Amino acid sequence: MKKSLIILSGVMGICSSIFLVFANQSVNVSAIVGAINHAPVILSVTPSSDPKLLGTNKIQNYTIYFRDDEKDTITYTITPVSGYTNPISGTINPADYDGADGAYINFTYLSPSAVPAPNPTTVTVTLNDGSNLVNKDIRLYIY
Repeated sequence: MKKSLIILSGVMGICSSIFLVFANQSVNVSAIVGAINHAPVILSVTPSSDPKLLGTNKIQNYTIYFRDDEKDTITYTITPVSGYTNPISGTINPADYDGADGAYINFTYLSPSAVPAPNPTTVTVTLNDGSNLVNKDIRLYIY
């Protein structure tokens, strides 16, 4: 009797399975594996100080650099916690990525004219690739 050992293993989300198959002759194996959509990863925020010290009624320019392995279309919002009612939003398209599967988002923050409560305050950057949401808080200490 001729025996073969075939081990198939897979990881899908939080599930993991191992199948052991013993066969006397031949075994045909087929598998359908769904595409995995990796979440975008924020690699850098410039300036990077945490919290960033900023006077009242001052302008601060920011650059967010992120990577998305699939170069998905990314929608983003930039939402200050206090003093503003409308977030900034935009779209990064597949043609906007560089050779390292990364892209840049540039925005300008105008600090409030009075010291906010709470202080430090937060600006939240949200990236959405259609399947995954990624949030990054930028803390600002307004004086």
